[in-house]
Parts: sequence; structure tokens; C-alpha cells
Amino acid sequence: MERGGIRLMQRGMATWRSMLVTLTSLGLVTGGSLMMSASPAAASGIEVYVGYADTAHGVSPDNFPTPWQGSPNTIYQGCPSATACQFDAGAVRIVNSTGSPVTVNAVAVHVGSCTFSGWPSTPLPAGSELIVTQTAIIAAEGCLGPAQLDSSDVDLLPSCVPNGIVPAVDVTVNGTTTTYIDSGQVLNTGGLDGGACSGNESTQWTTIGHAPCKGALLTLAPPEQSHPVLSTATVTASFTNSCGQPLSNVQVDFSIASGPNAGMTHSGVTDANGQTSFTYSSSQVGTDTLGATITNLVGSIASNSVTASWTVNFAPGGGAFVIGDLENIQGAGVYWWGAQWWKNDHLSTGLAPASFKGYENGNASPWCGQTWTARPGNSSPPPKAVAAESEMAVIVSSTISKSGPTMSGDIVAIVLVRTNAGYGPNPGHPGTGTILSTICSQAGTPLAAPAGNGPLTGHNGGLPPAAAARTGPAVSAPQPQSPKPAGSAAPADLRHGAKGAATVPPGKAKGHQR
Repeated sequence: MERGGIRLMQRGMATWRSMLVTLTSLGLVTGGSLMMSASPAAASGIEVYVGYADTAHGVSPDNFPTPWQGSPNTIYQGCPSATACQFDAGAVRIVNSTGSPVTVNAVAVHVGSCTFSGWPSTPLPAGSELIVTQTAIIAAEGCLGPAQLDSSDVDLLPSCVPNGIVPAVDVTVNGTTTTYIDSGQVLNTGGLDGGACSGNESTQWTTIGHAPCKGALLTLAPPEQSHPVLSTATVTASFTNSCGQPLSNVQVDFSIASGPNAGMTHSGVTDANGQTSFTYSSSQVGTDTLGATITNLVGSIASNSVTASWTVNFAPGGGAFVIGDLENIQGAGVYWWGAQWWKNDHLSTGLAPASFKGYENGNASPWCGQTWTARPGNSSPPPKAVAAESEMAVIVSSTISKSGPTMSGDIVAIVLVRTNAGYGPNPGHPGTGTILSTICSQAGTPLAAPAGNGPLTGHNGGLPPAAAARTGPAVSAPQPQSPKPAGSAAPADLRHGAKGAATVPPGKAKGHQR
């Protein structure tokens, strides 16, 4: 017949369906009215998508239908050895969002004079999906479904002039058949043979009746976030086609590329909204850079990068509390403020002055390798309150001395302490807690120094803009102000006895009070 017409063969379809497809090709039925034919099934929770899989004319990972064979919660009826197959085929995806199991009895794809059918009946659990496509290993032309489904090469094709054919898909669920009209011509790639005319024909899953949504987007959010260490950060991945339609049952692989938690990975599966999340915690300060990928049959789809910054604060309102270096044992209880500080906090260089109660406010941004100063007792006013069960950065000193009215000490480490209840600014109300982790050590490489007395962050990006506005920009770790005679770690014989019990250095008072 002539090029501008459509020759519809008897396909066992109802007379009204043949008329509908014919009228569509003549432009007498609008896309809006065509969508109505899909509304009964859509309302019942059965979602139908169409796509096109092409590996015969190069590859396009963003456009290739995803999910596919091997995806979570996916029943696949197509070429059994997907990696060995050459695809040049339309594909239909049926998602069961009813909340109950159903049976997909049959799927038939009508394109011009061809009807592609023959895929077996299959049960479909709630939340799962069925994909039907070419079952042969090598793609070929012809109406030989289900072995072939080259729905872009039917009747007068191959041709680079649109032929006006509008495909229809019959889906039979629990014995009831519903016809869906592919008014966007996804299955026959716009009514022309794209493989012969423009190259790769792959088209991402698109809701049937919608214009083709080539391409896919994997987006991570939020773009930046900041949390105290030992809390949690959540990064959410959203996977959609280029029209923003969510794609479910797709595995997303998260990874942390750089930062204190570099190398950490997580995998999740997208839900009905096309989303999955990665939640994790950090015991170290710094800024993590995260990304995600989706791997499909022909390649991978990469996300944008996002950051998560982990911060920690010193004493509320400024200054910092101090512990002795012989008390710096991970998981140990510590005494960071009180009248008995000099008895409870042991230094590798000897006793601290009895007038030191554990608080300094002479260093606005304390860091490993620096020094600090304070006035005796509570003459340097300590914070009025420190919240119980909070995390606070605490200085570790190996030497503390007094010269006139001024106390001074070194900073061999900074540790993170979880505080106990009971603190008060009067030295008779001691401040205690438990060491959780080490933030920096003079013996190692510090992460970064904070600006002012704000939160500490790592060197991998510093504070996000919102936090930087409050505390000033992050700066590089400063160099030690002056060398100290004491090492950053106490000799083993000063820290532990033969059985791990703490021992007192020569000349120290007996009775390691706690």
C-alpha cells in the first residue's frame, strides 16, 4: 500500500481497537483521549511502562531501560543470557502496585501488521514487576514474537520518515484484558527506524501514553549537610527517567570517595518513588564526599557528588577542658573538671599544680602541637553548664606548669568525650565523662584546625557554606608554636603495669583517685 497509509491485518483484536489505532494514525484521536484507555488498570494499581533496548547500534547506558534482567524484585522474560544477547527490541514493563499478588496471564504488543505475543503466564507478587522483550539471542526483523520484538522495524520500515503507526499493548491480569495505547510511539521509536537513521534506539522506561523519556537521572540530596560526630547523616538517591517519572526496583551503589570515612559503601533498592537512602555515622571530624552509581546491562549511570561534614565543639561558650595524657585511654572514664583535677589527672611529666581545676581559655582555637594558658582555680570562668550525654572536644596535656598567676600546658592530643551529668562551674561539682575517639594527635597528622572556637572540621573541604558563615572558614592545621620536651605519648612503663593496671610515675602521690 502507499507510504502514507497503514495496512492493518486481522490480529484477533476487537473491531473498536483496530479502529482506534487507525484513527490515531490519521490524527483523528488526541493523546489525551488515548490515555483514557489505560485508566482502569492504572486505577487498580497495575502500572505499564514501555521502552526500547538497543545494543545492536552502539550502547547508551542512560537510555537503556533500567531495571532489566537481574534487577531486584524483577521477573524477566527475555533473552536468557542478557550479556550475550544482541538487543534491538521494544520492551514492556508491568509493575504490580496493587498491594496484593496478581497473575499476568498474557501480554500482546500490536504494531501495524505485527502482533508480538507468546510470553508465558506468570504470578507477580506485590511490589514486583514483569519485563517482556525479545527472547532470541540475535535480533532480527519480522513478527516472530516473543523471539523477536523489533517493533521499530515493522511494515514499510526501515524508513527515516515517520509512518504514523501507533502501537497498542494488551495486558491480561487475573483474566481481565486492558488495552494501553502507546501514543508516545516509544515501542516503534517515533514511527521510524532510528537504528538505521540516527543510531542507538534505546529509550528509558516511560509510562505508556506519555511522550518518550529518553535518558535517566540519578540524583543525590541534600547537596551538603553538617552533623556532630557520632550522630547520623542520611543521603537519599532519586532515580527517574528524563521526564521525572520514578523508576523502582533498581539497585543503587553508594560510596564515600574521600574524607574520614573514605571507602565506606552501601547498596539500596529504589522504592515506588524511585528513592533509596544511605544512613551512616562518623566518629571522626572531616568532610566526606559521596557519590552513587547504577549499573545496567550496557554500562553505568553516575550521580552528582554531595558532602557530609562532621563537626565537634569544645566547651560551651569558648575555651576548653583538659585531661592528663596518662588518662587518654579509649573508652576510659575521665575527670575533666573539679577540685581534685591534679590528683585524678596524671601527666607523664609529673603532677600538675594543685590550683589547676581543668579549664583553659587562653587559646581561641586549640589544636595538637599548640599550647594553652589559664588562670588558677575558676578565675578563668568556666561554662555555667555543660549538657549531660553530649559530645565535647577535650584537650590532652602531658605537661602543665605555673608561673605567677598563669598556668600553661601543651596539647598532645584532642579527644572526643561523652559527658556525664553532675558538672557545675564550682570546682566542687566535677565534670566527668568517657573518651569516645581521638580527634588529633601530635604523633600523627591532624585533620585540620578550626577557625575560632567553632566546630572542628576535617581538611577535606572544611565547613559547608552555612556553617562557615557562623564560625569562619576552616584553615589548615597550624604548626606547633614551640617544641615541647615531653613526647606526645607517655612511655609504656608509665602508663600500665604488667597486668594493665595504671602505675604512678616516680615522685607522684600514691592513690590514683578517680
